[in-house]
Amino acid sequence: MLNDNRIRALAALALITIAVWAYALAPAGHTLSLTVMDVGEGLCIVMRSPNGKTLVMDCGTNSWRNNDDVGKSLVLPYLRKMGVRQIDVAVISHPHEDHISGFEGLLQNCPAKLVIDTKSSEHSPTYNHLKNEIRRSGATYRFAKRGQTIEFDDGVIIQVLNPPSASEPGQDLNEESIVLRVIYGKTAFLLAGDIGNVSESEIMNENLPIRAQALQVGHHGSHQSTSYRWLEAVKPNAAVISCGRNNTYGHPAEETLERLTDSGTRVYRTDKNGAVSFYSDGNSIKVNAMVSH
Repeated sequence: MLNDNRIRALAALALITIAVWAYALAPAGHTLSLTVMDVGEGLCIVMRSPNGKTLVMDCGTNSWRNNDDVGKSLVLPYLRKMGVRQIDVAVISHPHEDHISGFEGLLQNCPAKLVIDTKSSEHSPTYNHLKNEIRRSGATYRFAKRGQTIEFDDGVIIQVLNPPSASEPGQDLNEESIVLRVIYGKTAFLLAGDIGNVSESEIMNENLPIRAQALQVGHHGSHQSTSYRWLEAVKPNAAVISCGRNNTYGHPAEETLERLTDSGTRVYRTDKNGAVSFYSDGNSIKVNAMVSH
């Protein structure tokens, strides 16, 4: 029988192979790629702009034997395959363990120029260690606020839709998640972090532009996210849910899957499809899932 170390090594090798193939199968040309990594029950999104600018949103899981290994063992090899030695923008959607467990290890090996965070009062050891690494690296550190934009020199525009301002004591960290809308040409991606119905309603009530062809479903597809009203406003053609295989949270919820199906959205799940990559040429979006069903 294989011992635990060999099992862990083989599992990591399989995950790295999947990540590398996601990049290798990317269409050539002036293309934006956005990959939702298969990290298990957690989230990591890697965006690569046409001119090679890199954004990483979250890097965490609670599915691995050592959850802090996900950054250096899975995400780092994927970035290295693309030739990335420095991340242009790192986004901490919110400081829950399943979104940040591997960020410290990733940034130790692939530092970020700019880190965007929520102004959270959270003081978990993982979050404190991550912030210490950000300070040590000398990265520019900024708090996200609704209405901010980041523009790359190749036409990619990133809009911050959430949070509205600094955190309030006792506020739900999930509802304070950073939400990004990535625009390239006529196409848009909506990255919802872990928000639920409360923040969805707040964003819609502000009449913010949220239409997007591709949606990262909020909070791993929980029953408290992705309302019918939200889907009607976003009108996604495709959606991806980042969730772990046989997770104990019941993600994604059946009612969320039903709402997505009713809205005519094609659904991809990392627990079934592995890493899911989207590619935009500025006019349309193509999807490549590592495992097709």
